[in-house]
Amino acid sequence: MRDHLRRPWRVLRQLGVVLLLFAVQRWIFFGAYREQFPVLNGSSLFWAVLQGLRFDAMTVVVANALWIVLELLPFPWRSRKAWTTGMRFLFLAVNIVLLLICCIDLAYFGFNGKRLTADILGQTGAGLRELPSMLLNYWWTALIFLLALFVLLRSTRHRNDALAPRPFRDVLVALPFLGLLVLVARGGWQYQGLSPAHANDHVGPAWASLVTNSAFTFGYSLSEPPLHQRYALEASTLDRLAPLRYSLPGPLNAARPNVVVLIVESMGREYLGSLNNGKGYFPFVDSLAARSLVFANGFANAERSNKSICAILGGIPSFTDDAFMNTAFAGNAVEGLGTRMKELGYATAFFHGGLNGEYKFDSFTRACGFDHYYGKDEFGDETYFDGHWGVYDEEFLQWSEERLNELPQPFCAAAFTLSSHDPFVIPERYHGVFPKGGQEIHESLGYTDMAIRRFFEKASREPWFANTIFVITGDHTYLYNEHPKWYRNPAGRFAVPILVHAPDGRFTGRDDHTAQHLDIVPTVLDLVGYTGAINTLGQSLLRRDRPAHAVIQLGGQYSLIEDDRILLFDGERPTALYDHRTDTLCTKDLRMSEPGRTARMTEVLKAQIERHAQAMLGNGLVAR
Repeated sequence: MRDHLRRPWRVLRQLGVVLLLFAVQRWIFFGAYREQFPVLNGSSLFWAVLQGLRFDAMTVVVANALWIVLELLPFPWRSRKAWTTGMRFLFLAVNIVLLLICCIDLAYFGFNGKRLTADILGQTGAGLRELPSMLLNYWWTALIFLLALFVLLRSTRHRNDALAPRPFRDVLVALPFLGLLVLVARGGWQYQGLSPAHANDHVGPAWASLVTNSAFTFGYSLSEPPLHQRYALEASTLDRLAPLRYSLPGPLNAARPNVVVLIVESMGREYLGSLNNGKGYFPFVDSLAARSLVFANGFANAERSNKSICAILGGIPSFTDDAFMNTAFAGNAVEGLGTRMKELGYATAFFHGGLNGEYKFDSFTRACGFDHYYGKDEFGDETYFDGHWGVYDEEFLQWSEERLNELPQPFCAAAFTLSSHDPFVIPERYHGVFPKGGQEIHESLGYTDMAIRRFFEKASREPWFANTIFVITGDHTYLYNEHPKWYRNPAGRFAVPILVHAPDGRFTGRDDHTAQHLDIVPTVLDLVGYTGAINTLGQSLLRRDRPAHAVIQLGGQYSLIEDDRILLFDGERPTALYDHRTDTLCTKDLRMSEPGRTARMTEVLKAQIERHAQAMLGNGLVAR
């Protein structure tokens, strides 16, 4: 090869090795999560490969920009050993980080259902604590990283460049080469630089997470502002499509019932037999459902616990990648369930057997008006620590029932279970007792159901029990392993049960209209007869005086779920419209055949996003 092309060739060769490793990881990722994607046909394969190369090339070039420039410019000292050693170190440091991010997400994607973003930084403490367990359970990701590291190290072993720099010639060669790389760094000729939204350019939204890579989404999330008003919608449009002020007429419930909100870790709708033709893993919760008002078409507003709790107890949508308490808006005033219940004279408490301070549950629930926090420290007995997340559900719920006895009535309490969280540790005495099913989580679900049953049995002997309303829901779904087909589609991925139960049977029946976690705060307030105005994007499910829908954001893709349709929206334009009830895997895009429905749902979703941004930026979550 001619001398003046040797250095550009070396740059291309080393970048090519990294691109090859990215491509290999993409198809390992596809194999690990094959069930999450539609059937791969020839056209989808072609565009997934081509678009994937586009995102990978942009990621690698941007991350290595400093190294590329320093390699190509004709510095007189570039043949010295110290310089070449330093350049090798720079290249390795940058690309080891890129490959590490991608390998971490090979495991982490199963928890979030989205490519990695900067919100993972808020979970560093839990991640480091659980690192040994993660390495044991997901050893194959560590092996992939070590193999990639070996290839990368081997690719950088080359002899020093003994050629003396020739500045004029080297600059003439470098300039067009750098110009080409600038184009690659933009991701192409398009008007704006590459963003996650461009993953939908030639493939459907279902393929977006295959097309992008985790290093790209992580880096992009670091560079983007967390929230901004993007659509400049008029106030009248916002008030029509996304009203924030919500009035509850009362009157105050003379019985002043106690309220217990029970949030069950990873209790997706698919695990209740009463909602799945009898096949389930929560026999006791199913027995309650038979004597409860069941919102069978309920949806979580988020993909993980610390974001879901913001919707359930604070009425805050999940339109940011990170949970509300980890954003710059965490100091905003919050109109939580506990705050409003205290206005009616209720005592308030939150129970979670996890490590105190974990995910800032203690701080957030206090902001939501829950005066008493009961966690692992308050429980105080290490005998029942599961070694990972906190106190086993059975012992903690039994202890929580005793603390409820100490609260003055009426009280409003929320309890959050944890034993059905990966790695699904249950007490040894229960091994083999509960059905294991086909998913890793199934056995722990049976254990948590038993713990809930024992809680109800103990509580039923207390004088406060008969005058208590229980609201039961799952915080989110569980993504790993194989799932029934409907639960793999964009709607089923977030399907959770919502139950309202009273021991005297005053609430019964089944409501098949769409419900969401954002509806829980206004529904509970309506149940106790709260009179006044609150700020919420939800509604009382007893009144149904707003359109029935659920709003979700995951990895930059927004969803609006209605009774029979789901609209996918990338923040700029609608990317798909599906009939999620009959189109089980959501493969038939209805945008062209239903332009009116697409336009209406797009405007509603834009208004919801804009209203949320306006409220967060203007500290407007509280009705004044």
